[in-house]
Amino acid sequence: MRIEELTLQQFKNAATETLPFADGVNVICGENASGKTNLLEAMFFFAAGKSFRGCKDRELIRFGEEEARVELKFLRGEGDRVESRMGVWLRKAQKRQISVEGQPVRRLAEYLGLFRAVIFTPDHLHLVKGAPECRRRFLDLAICQSFPRYAASAQEYGRLLQQKNALLHNEEPDRKLLEVYHERMAVSAAVITLNRFRYLETLAKEAQAVQREMSGGKELLELRYFSQVAPKEERTAEELRDAYFTLFQTRLDAELKRGTTLFGPQKDDFAVYIDRKNARVFGSQGQQRSAVLALKLAEGELSRRLTGEYPVFLLDDILSELDAGRRGYILSHLAGRQVILTGCEPELPEAGVSNRILVRNGEATVL
Repeated sequence: MRIEELTLQQFKNAATETLPFADGVNVICGENASGKTNLLEAMFFFAAGKSFRGCKDRELIRFGEEEARVELKFLRGEGDRVESRMGVWLRKAQKRQISVEGQPVRRLAEYLGLFRAVIFTPDHLHLVKGAPECRRRFLDLAICQSFPRYAASAQEYGRLLQQKNALLHNEEPDRKLLEVYHERMAVSAAVITLNRFRYLETLAKEAQAVQREMSGGKELLELRYFSQVAPKEERTAEELRDAYFTLFQTRLDAELKRGTTLFGPQKDDFAVYIDRKNARVFGSQGQQRSAVLALKLAEGELSRRLTGEYPVFLLDDILSELDAGRRGYILSHLAGRQVILTGCEPELPEAGVSNRILVRNGEATVL
């Protein structure tokens, strides 16, 4: 998979511009706060259907403007690649409009998975020691790109969860109606937990190999999944569904007292272990950083295994925080893939650069 061209109109601090991208390493350079990361944000929008920074649609529109447009032209497939186009039209007063090959699409499942990317930002260095929500978001975004139908289950569960919480706020919630919610939520909850668990199991094997190489064979990395229904490799979706329904029903009194939902996949988490010890508690800063690098590189490898081609790798000012050895390892590991990274300098001592783009106050120029 390779990005050929990105076109922006009134997106963030950009006016109107079309930027080309090449195979290999592409560097987007410029001073801090010049708008470099905005370009990666626009690209990754097509992989995730939303901003990786958590911005709302209206916050992606340039200040003083009412709408913004972004279009991505890219090649997908191995060998005889197919050229594809995707676009998004953001408006302050209306819902976004997404298009594929110029035709509007309504469902996220029609959109996700066509363009795939791995995003790596300084914030991801907190994947090991940050809040569980960060790790759940990491898993969900990765799974959605390879299995677009997963997004429908996640959206359905989120909608039902919101409605259930609204019902729990009532002084005397209808228990019969809550049971109906539990039946429907259990179906989506089982799909979410089972997919997360299975994805993490496979990801762990790839990440373990990367960590072994980076540490010279000295460190063993493990990923352990935690859920209130204790998923197992041989457990089916139907068994998980029944387990979730039982959990929802038997713990309802506790939720009624608190006035909110306390149980479900929104509480799932995973932990990183290095040499049998929890890296969040016992890992050094260097070990934690290496573990996150292993997770992101493994995500790309797993994407290739599941879809047949490598995703685009988007690295946001991440190399500046790493020593020369880790920078060299990442770039050598990504040889043969398209890499688009941001930084202050247009050159990289560790790798040849195919394309350079300079950003100043939101204006991008190909060098």
